[in-house]
Amino acid sequence: MDATELATAKDVRAAFRVEDLRSFRTTGGLHYAIVAHNPESRLITDKWVGAFEDVDAFRAVLEFICERFETGSYSYWLADLRYMSASFFHSEDWLADVVFPRVIAAGLRREAVVLPPDDNLPEAYDVFGSASHALRKITDGRVQGFQDIEIAKAWLFQDPNC
Repeated sequence: MDATELATAKDVRAAFRVEDLRSFRTTGGLHYAIVAHNPESRLITDKWVGAFEDVDAFRAVLEFICERFETGSYSYWLADLRYMSASFFHSEDWLADVVFPRVIAAGLRREAVVLPPDDNLPEAYDVFGSASHALRKITDGRVQGFQDIEIAKAWLFQDPNC
């Protein structure tokens, strides 16, 4: 983990006081996702760094999060994709048709997805494009995309009735 990744991880931990639940690694041992939580605030987070190896590796992280939601312990989800470097066009429909119905049925109140910049990258690396397409397929107002993590954090816990 380089200095930028470490500083970002410390910012998220300080803001949300989360504890790591599980780290996902490539077969070469590199981290590609870290799932953390704060049980008191009913928050689960996933922070992506670099690239996952294949569809199964990507889906393993989301399956883990779904299983945590199904315990009834979580209501809020912050997905930080700013440092992800592999797109997930292959799983857009699966996210919309499988993952989100599962977490909504399990009690999701809000999810904030923090997107990387739109850098017009080729499809295999276009995280902004794949995340944007997936978000458009989810028409439920409980899920919103952001490019600023501080705005995402503020929105996540704001009262939806205000």
